[in-house]
Amino acid sequence: MPERASTSTHREPKERWTGVVLLILGLLTSGTGVYFMVFRPPMLPEDVRFSGVDPKTLPPGLHEWLGIVFRTLGGFVAGLGILLSGLGASAYTGSAEWQRWGLAMALLVAFGRFLASNVVLRSDFLWFVALLCVLAAALVVWTIGRHFRSRPSHEG
Repeated sequence: MPERASTSTHREPKERWTGVVLLILGLLTSGTGVYFMVFRPPMLPEDVRFSGVDPKTLPPGLHEWLGIVFRTLGGFVAGLGILLSGLGASAYTGSAEWQRWGLAMALLVAFGRFLASNVVLRSDFLWFVALLCVLAAALVVWTIGRHFRSRPSHEG
């Protein structure tokens, strides 16, 4: 059954409000993920207070490992934020396209970052993480492919 075209003017106020809140939550969550991936140091002041560990005494390998762990976590947090943003835009506009693109981008960010971290770590479970990444990429191709297959042909 073809999807019915809709504009934001035809959305119920509750759906539009939900869309706005989800979009804001998604953007803030994505920003948090980017902070974890790019800017967060391996140990924050609260980490030091909680653990009682002086970051200067950490072995270099552990310091580097903590950075990899937080970049991985950041990828999943950013992916969740992208997914929430897509759901919010979809609720606001009534267009499932936002859901498709949000899902595709979220999968690429989350599982791509997860795979990259496991490659750096030379993980014993790289085969499994790679399998997850391949499944996520296949879902992205299928999801985006559905978008292009469902478009009407303009052949003359």
